Amino acid sequence: MKRIIPHYILREVLPNFFISLLVLTFILLLAKIPDLTELVVVKGVKARTILRFLWYSLPFLLSLTIPMSTLLAVLLAFLRLSGDNEITVLKSAGVSLYRLLPPVILFCLWTYLVTSYLLLYIVPSFNRSFRNELLALAKVSADISIKEGIFNNEFRKMVLYVDHIDLNEGWMREIFIQDGRDADVINIINASYGRITTDNKQRTLVFELFNGMIDRVEESITFERYDLKLDMESALSAENLRPADQDEMDQDELWRSVDSLDKYDVRYYPYLLEAHKRNSLPFACLVLGLIGVPLGVQGRGRGRNWGISMGLGVFIGYYILFSAGLSFGESGTYPPILGMWVPNVVMGAVTLYMLRQTNREVPLRLVNLLDFFTSRLKSGERGSGA
Repeated sequence: MKRIIPHYILREVLPNFFISLLVLTFILLLAKIPDLTELVVVKGVKARTILRFLWYSLPFLLSLTIPMSTLLAVLLAFLRLSGDNEITVLKSAGVSLYRLLPPVILFCLWTYLVTSYLLLYIVPSFNRSFRNELLALAKVSADISIKEGIFNNEFRKMVLYVDHIDLNEGWMREIFIQDGRDADVINIINASYGRITTDNKQRTLVFELFNGMIDRVEESITFERYDLKLDMESALSAENLRPADQDEMDQDELWRSVDSLDKYDVRYYPYLLEAHKRNSLPFACLVLGLIGVPLGVQGRGRGRNWGISMGLGVFIGYYILFSAGLSFGESGTYPPILGMWVPNVVMGAVTLYMLRQTNREVPLRLVNLLDFFTSRLKSGERGSGA
């Protein structure tokens, strides 16, 4: 009996987990397809390069979908057991709710370890490969990141505006560049047309500009042709102010960087936040997985659609707390360790409370609240249909 029940529960949980993981990861991958398809259709990037981009993105996506799949797997498994009165039979045989938790905890620990391994080792390595792939692609076709009619800041301390781009030949018309790489002088460059080429000897990108003018503080210089070297190492860098390399460092490198930085350094809080995030996010597998037990038991007779809706609602609540922690932690409003661990502490407390109430067979207000909104929504749909 002691061995049959854990095996039985795991056989219920595992299929739900793998199906949920496959569906959720596929959905997130689909969200990346439009941008990558544009590279194939408009920029002529080869399909196998796009597949490598998707492959490099996969570990990070899995680090997000594994915690949510853990929640859905446990919730749907206990929803089925409760709906078929198997939980009632077990209670009649003297098996309490707490005795059903060990296989769930074991499963959640497994997903926790997998997610931890991804975030601590695989994701930084794949981010580095992803960046190298982008840089290699930029060496061949740097205008991949330049779009016409908007201000582009893909190059370090440089703002670029192009009125029109000839996609067939790569020529750009009516070019404006603000080059602030020189700390003493900001160069404003206007050119009638130009193109980005590769200097194979110097292994750099060169912006060939024609028929234009360079405006400086005390002088203006006209030119027929001007070659502007672009900083390849910072091309395609992150859009925000935090350094892009924090996502590529392993955990030891991150902590060494944090220790070497002053608290007032702009990189300090982002680095510290990233270090704590890699430890706190996998812990969501434990708190979210365990909260699926009381929700599944008390959702008796409500069906899989109800379970999926409930699981999505709980995960969205967790994600809101996590996003708030990221925002406030990165700005230094409160310590990053607090921002990254408060969601787990809050959800953990809620989980313990819900387990206690469910074991005592006390109805959960969260379940009743969702039922209320669902019934109101259905009645509203019937009313509008009439």
